Amino acid sequence: MSKFCCVFLLAGLACAQEFRATLGGRVTDPSGAPVAGATVTATNAGTNLVSTAKTGAQGGYSIPFLQPGLYSVSVEVAGFKKAVRGGIELSVNQSMALDFQLELGAVSQEVTVTAEAPILEAASSERGGLIDEQAVKEYPLNGRNPFMLSVLVPGVDYNGSLTYQRPFDNGAIAEWGINGTNRNTEFLLDGAPNNAQAGGNNLAYVPPVDSVREFKIQTNSYDAQYGRSGGASVNVVLKSGGNRAHGSVYEFLRRNALDTNSFQNNARGAGKEGHYLDQYGVQLDGPVYIPRLYNGRNKTFFLFNYEGYREGTPQPLVLSTPEREMRDGDFSKLKDARGRAITIFDPATGRSLNGVWTRDPFPDNVIPKDRIHPIARRIVDYFPMPNTRTDGADYSQSNFFVSGGENPATDRFYNLVFKFDQNFGERNHVFFRHASNDRTEWRSTNGIHGLAGDGPQPLKRVNDAYVMDWLSTLSPTMIFNLRGSFARYIEAGRNDESLKFDLTKLGFPESLAKQLGANPGFGMYRIDGYINLGRNFTKNVTNTITVHPSFTRVSGSRTTKAGLDSRWIQYAVQNSGDVFRLNQTAAFTQRIYNRADAQSGNALASWLLGTPSSGTANYPVFPLFSYRYLAPWAQHDWRALPRLTLNFGLRMDFNYPPMERYNRMNRGFDTTTPSPVNELIDRAAFPDFPTMYGGLLFAGVNGQPRRAAN
Repeated sequence: MSKFCCVFLLAGLACAQEFRATLGGRVTDPSGAPVAGATVTATNAGTNLVSTAKTGAQGGYSIPFLQPGLYSVSVEVAGFKKAVRGGIELSVNQSMALDFQLELGAVSQEVTVTAEAPILEAASSERGGLIDEQAVKEYPLNGRNPFMLSVLVPGVDYNGSLTYQRPFDNGAIAEWGINGTNRNTEFLLDGAPNNAQAGGNNLAYVPPVDSVREFKIQTNSYDAQYGRSGGASVNVVLKSGGNRAHGSVYEFLRRNALDTNSFQNNARGAGKEGHYLDQYGVQLDGPVYIPRLYNGRNKTFFLFNYEGYREGTPQPLVLSTPEREMRDGDFSKLKDARGRAITIFDPATGRSLNGVWTRDPFPDNVIPKDRIHPIARRIVDYFPMPNTRTDGADYSQSNFFVSGGENPATDRFYNLVFKFDQNFGERNHVFFRHASNDRTEWRSTNGIHGLAGDGPQPLKRVNDAYVMDWLSTLSPTMIFNLRGSFARYIEAGRNDESLKFDLTKLGFPESLAKQLGANPGFGMYRIDGYINLGRNFTKNVTNTITVHPSFTRVSGSRTTKAGLDSRWIQYAVQNSGDVFRLNQTAAFTQRIYNRADAQSGNALASWLLGTPSSGTANYPVFPLFSYRYLAPWAQHDWRALPRLTLNFGLRMDFNYPPMERYNRMNRGFDTTTPSPVNELIDRAAFPDFPTMYGGLLFAGVNGQPRRAAN
C-alpha cells in the first residue's frame, strides 16, 4: 500500500522529523537592498559549536541542523559594521526567521544587540505548541511523566485514566486526542520513532524529566519529512552536555503517615496501612574531562540520568469465597440476603412429570460425599477461607476482606539515559544515545499471592532504545545527515508460580496435559459468584530498526532537502489465551436447568459434582510478524520575499503487508481444491454425497507469496 503526498504552502520552513532547529533570514543594507556574500555565524553558547552560512544574491541565508539551545548570531561583510545578536533561543524543530540590517562602517566596528523584543516565528506554517525547558523543569508532575505536560497545548486532550500517568503506564499515557483523533500520534525521541507494539501509535519509552530539554507537539502543516501518523507528532529532544558541568540529586516521597485512610478500611475499622512511594535519581551533564588525559571542552560532551521508583499501593478487596462447610457439599446454611433458603437440586433426578421437567432436591441441601468429584474438590481447596460478613449480602457472598496492607500492588522501576556528543572539527558531529527502563509490577486481584492468584504476578514492561546520528558538512552549501536507531519494547504478564505447576497434581490425566497447546500451569477456573482462580500468560515484543539518510543543499534563501524514512518492524505475539479454562454456572443444580431462578442452584454445588458448564483449550500459534515501511521524500523551501515563504514537498509512503516468519498466515481461499472435510464423510453410508471443495491458502506455502497480500 502506498501513499502519494504533494505539499504546497504559502508560509513555512518546517524541519519535520528532524528535531534540530533551522535559522534563516535576510541581510540588507541601510536602504533595504540585499547584501550578498555576508558571513552569518551561529555560535552555541553551551558548547561553542560554530555553524556558518553565506548570504545569496537576494541576501538570504539558512543554517539548518542547529541543536536546540541558546545562540549568539553575527554577520560580517566588508564595508559594514559587524552585527551581533545574543540570547537567541532555538527550540526543538523550530524554524526561526532572523533578519539583519547592517550599518555602514569598518568590519572592526561592532553593533551588538543585547536585549530586544521576542522574535516572531514568521518562517513556519506549522501548528502546535512547544513545551520548553522551563515548563519541563518547573511545572508539578504527578509521577514525573513529562508527556503529561502536553495538556498545556490547545487542542490536545488526555483521554486515559487519571490514575495511570506514571512513566511506565504505557497504554494509558498513549491516549491522546489531537485534531479530533485518538491514539493516532507519532512519538519521536531525538528524531527516532518511539512507538511500541508493532510500531503502532502506542508510546514506548518515557525519559526522566531531568533529561528532557523540551518537546514539541505538531498538530498539522508538516513538510514532506513527516508521515506515518493520522493525528499529530510529539517530538522530544533530550539534553546534551555543554562546557559547564551541571548536576542534580532528587528524591520525591510519599508515606503512609501523610495519606488518608481508604473507604474500605474505614468501613471495617481497619487502620491505614501499606502505602509508600520513592522516586529518586541523579542527573549529570557536561564536558568529558579526564585529568591529565583528556579535555573534552568544545568537542566531547555527556549526559547521564538514572531514576529509580518504588511504590506500594494498598489494594483493599471485599470478595466472595466458599464457606468452610460448603466445600464438602453442605449447603444447609445457604440463604439469600432476606433469609430465604436457596435449594440445591440433584441433576441426576431430572425427569418429565406431566409435561414439566422436574428435579428432586438433595436431602437437607447436602451433596453426598460419594457424589463430589475429587478433582473439583481439590481445586476448591485453593479458595481462601472467609473472614468477614457483609450486611445485606447473600450467604457466602462478600465474606472475604483483604486489607490494603495485606494486598499491596508493588512497583519497582528504573529509568536510565546516557548520551554522548562528539564534534570532529567544525564539519562533523556525532551523537550516541542509550535509553532503557524496566518496570516490574506485582498485583493480586483475587487476594491470593502465588499459585492460584489472579492479576499480574508479575507484569513486566521493558524498553531499550539506541540512536546514533552523524551530521557532516560536505561543502559550504551541502550537508549530509545519517541517523540509525534500534528500539525494543517488551510487555509480559504472567503468574510465575502457576507456570511452574504440574496440572496432573490436581488429578487431571497426563494425556490431557500433553495435548494442550502451551503450558497451562495451574489452569484457570471461573465459578460464578466467587473469585477467579489462576490466570493465563501474555507477552509481546516489538523490535524497530530505522535508517534515515538525508541531504540538504542551501543556496541563499533556497533550501532543498531529500531523504528516506525506512523502518523494519518485528512483532512477536506470545499470548496463551485460555490454554486450559473451566467455567461453572448454577444451571446444573437449579430447579429447571435452563431457567434463571434466584431460589435454586449454586455454581459451587454444580462444580463439586464435576460438571463444568463450559471449558476452553486454545491452541496458541505465537506468531512472529515483520513489517516494512519505506517513505522517500523531497522538500524545497524558498523565502521569496521577506513576508512570503514557499514550501514544496513530495512524499510517498509504502506500507508493505506483513510477513509471518513460519508461514502461518491465511492468504485467501481456494474453491477448487478438495476439502479436508471429505475425509470425515462415511462414503459407505452416504455413497451419493458430493465431493466437497474449498480450503484455506497460507502465505509462503505451495507457491503462495509470503506476505499477507499483494
